[in-house]
Amino acid sequence: MLCRNTLRFVLLVAGISTLSSISFAQGNRDLYRQCYEGDVAERVIIACSIVIADNRGDKHDLATAFKNRANAYDDKHKHELALNDYTAAIALNPQDADIFNSRGTTWIALGQYARAVEDLGRALELKPGFEIAMANACFAKAVLGQLDRALFDCNEALRIRPKSRDALSSRAFVHLKMKQAEQAINDYDAALALRSDDPYSLFGRAAAKRMKGDLRGSDYDVVRAQSIKPDIAEHMAKLGIELR
Repeated sequence: MLCRNTLRFVLLVAGISTLSSISFAQGNRDLYRQCYEGDVAERVIIACSIVIADNRGDKHDLATAFKNRANAYDDKHKHELALNDYTAAIALNPQDADIFNSRGTTWIALGQYARAVEDLGRALELKPGFEIAMANACFAKAVLGQLDRALFDCNEALRIRPKSRDALSSRAFVHLKMKQAEQAINDYDAALALRSDDPYSLFGRAAAKRMKGDLRGSDYDVVRAQSIKPDIAEHMAKLGIELR
């Protein structure tokens, strides 16, 4: 039989062990919550890296951890790292349309528009009526000069969600490429009503206004766009949009 002091010691050790287990479990829950629900990029990257290394969930949960870390890398403009994580997520869950859409936007950020179109097309195969993927595909196709196909995607996205800012700004970009200044201005106006500080829409509208001879209005939009993103003219030039 244990003496009273020995029993007290055993109970104390057991209590510490139980509290440690509870603390560890709570820490794990907080970690997983940060990975799967967090919105601060740096914390998501740290939490999801630990979750991925732990490798305890099923493959769909692990795919989500890769996807969430990739989203966080994209937020930090670390697009190559994001690309690697999206590819790992797709290998684990190739039926997730959201992952293909997200990798498509990363290809866009890297200037790989043909690859973006491939991934966004796959997203739409998996999830027909995926309005966000349609808007992204519209933009990528417009950059590639596939203007009729791009316009179809944007129109379809806006049929599903008439106030989609992404679809409105992408369709405005298509109209701009088609030299349809009035239609471009109308769509840019609608997009800017939903978010007034988008430098791409402001600069695009400036280009459309200049096509119509509205130099004062164009200059005003350029100043606003450059106050938000000083190098916006260089970015738009890469997309084939220059002020003339």
